[in-house]
Amino acid sequence: MSVSAAGRTGGGRLKGVSLVVGGAALFVLGLFIVATGTGLSGLVGMRVETFGGIDCQDTRTAKGQTVWHCFGEAEGVGRTRISFADHDGRNDPETITATQLTEGGRWFAHSSMIVGYGMIPLLLGAGTAAWGGYRVHEAGRRGR
Repeated sequence: MSVSAAGRTGGGRLKGVSLVVGGAALFVLGLFIVATGTGLSGLVGMRVETFGGIDCQDTRTAKGQTVWHCFGEAEGVGRTRISFADHDGRNDPETITATQLTEGGRWFAHSSMIVGYGMIPLLLGAGTAAWGGYRVHEAGRRGR
């Protein structure tokens, strides 16, 4: 069974476009996670609050780690649970700024851990989209 050059070009272009679309989706997801972790999510209309009266209830945290759950209070929000707060290992932070993704949903602290996890799909998405763009370009060159 033989495959024509046109068949290979069309397949390469289609795979390239799929990689661009999938990479772009991963990139957007990573950008969303990084924006949440840095507080830039407030620029796109998400609710951002600063909480005080922080109680992390975790005495096993080493210096510079992230605590999975803390509790804090803010005006109009009351006492609520906050996820992924940076912690110095000795004292609970005085304040935590956090983003609420959906109305009535969970609060996520602006933390280095969230930013780090967001960089994974962001970089993978950028690389995948770039590779897909290269494949589309090469398929177009071979088809001429």
